[in-house]
Amino acid sequence: MYTNFNELDKSSRLWVYQSDRVLNETEKQFILDNGKAFVESWTAHNQALKASIEVKFNRFIILAVDETQAPATGCSIDKSVHFIKAIENELKVNLLDKGKVAFKRNDEIFLENLAGIKSKVESEEITPDLLTFNNMVTSKGDFDSHWLIPVSDSWMARFLRAKV
Repeated sequence: MYTNFNELDKSSRLWVYQSDRVLNETEKQFILDNGKAFVESWTAHNQALKASIEVKFNRFIILAVDETQAPATGCSIDKSVHFIKAIENELKVNLLDKGKVAFKRNDEIFLENLAGIKSKVESEEITPDLLTFNNMVTSKGDFDSHWLIPVSDSWMARFLRAKV
């Protein structure tokens, strides 16, 4: 059953899917409409899941399920991945590529190849105070407080230390 994202428990399980390009308003609405229909029918062992979907910065799809009601299972998680793959196919967008890291500078969101992060830090194109998206967050509470963080608080901090 669809629930407003802000009403989900902070322990709700969460997945972040990053688009390889900016989504336009029509695509964003398509994702939200189809996402609401998906979560309305999303079940685990024939039990309705209390879930939500959001699109943030026209770049990220956030799918969350409140497991205080009913837990997501392997099969229900597989259903969500099939939903995401259907979105990819329909919109000709890549949502499952983990080879790029997203950053936010002012109002601009940009991606960098994972393989080039260390050299970008060394050349100071990526600075400690630059904001990055921690798409590895797994709960709504972590999403709310640790999704958009400075590079110095991310896994990339090890490259900052290596530079000193």
